[in-house]
Amino acid sequence: MVRGTLIAQIIAIIGTLFIAKIYGEAAYGYFGVFISITGITSIICSLQLDKFIVISKNIKESINWYNFLLILVPVTTVLISLIIGIGCYYFFNEKTSLHILLLSCIGTLLISLNTTNESFFTFKKEFSTISNSKIFLTIGNLGLQILLYTSFNLLGLIIGFLISQFLLFLFYVFKNKTVISKTNPTEIKKGIQSNPSILKFLLPSNTLNSIANSLMPILILAFFGAKEAGVYFFSLKILGIPLFLISSSVAQVYFQKSSILLKENKEELLKLTKKIVRTNLLIMLVFLLLINTLGMYLLDYFFEGKWNNLRSYTFILSILVFARTAFNPISSLIVVLHKNLESLLFNSYLFIVNLVAISVGFFYDSILITILILAVFGGIGYILLLAYFLNHLKQIAKKDV
Repeated sequence: MVRGTLIAQIIAIIGTLFIAKIYGEAAYGYFGVFISITGITSIICSLQLDKFIVISKNIKESINWYNFLLILVPVTTVLISLIIGIGCYYFFNEKTSLHILLLSCIGTLLISLNTTNESFFTFKKEFSTISNSKIFLTIGNLGLQILLYTSFNLLGLIIGFLISQFLLFLFYVFKNKTVISKTNPTEIKKGIQSNPSILKFLLPSNTLNSIANSLMPILILAFFGAKEAGVYFFSLKILGIPLFLISSSVAQVYFQKSSILLKENKEELLKLTKKIVRTNLLIMLVFLLLINTLGMYLLDYFFEGKWNNLRSYTFILSILVFARTAFNPISSLIVVLHKNLESLLFNSYLFIVNLVAISVGFFYDSILITILILAVFGGIGYILLLAYFLNHLKQIAKKDV
């Protein structure tokens, strides 16, 4: 699994560079806005109830939640699409922007459904299915985006992404077709009542977190143009490749193991958590050093002096990405330890940091100031959150002795 992930990572880096060069900054800016919108709306669509699939006590309960979400997600997607449609009518006049918003509705549906299926695979401990699927999704997505350039130009990145997500959905449904059945609403109601913190704290917390992490490309497009949004999004994409392809696989495994170890061996849970944090930070540190030194010279040469501010954006955002790497792979502890209130407070802090960063940057008419404030104070927040959870695990491990 590690070898396959490493191969996919190399392919993703090369493919991302190639499509960035042929599509240009503007297309990447629109793609960044699309990803930002779907990142926010896909969380709202599932209401974060997919977490119940993973923490279910038995296979029957997990299947019931799985089938319930297969119904819930399309319904919530329609409602969100109506809201987006109203937003399109009143606030957007540019044809390209309208297309992006409408395609975002389709993307929201597919991403939410695929997340639901991945949660069910996690419950069944089919981690290789998730890992291999992400590898093929990355490769297929890049291939489709390259093929679609001549036909769609600006929107080729978005359409290629949607097709690859749809193919992944078909594969997931084929794998889980034997468990698709009617849902039991009574059991769903009991499940929500037994753990109300997911809707009360986790949903608003993750929604705030997604807004805080995804708002910037949208605002940059609105105030500074598509090219600046493209450079910003490309910087984050390059920096986030190791975090997405490696840490995401670790997170799925960690979610399931942490739930078990919390009941059976809290000391082992603390050791596992520290090991994962150290490993991911080491991998990311090596990558960030390379990308900000040799990598920048190679990128300048590859893009032939275009993509202005790429070096500055990448260097500043490295602070934020490194801090995220410290906590993101173990973020499932929020659910496992029932710390949804703490998560809500943290994400409220991130949201405030974003508003302050945007306000100050807009006042001084400098996007670099905005990114610097976001990276520094956002990074500090992630490190403090990691320290809090490690200390909490240490305390409960002592009590278990």
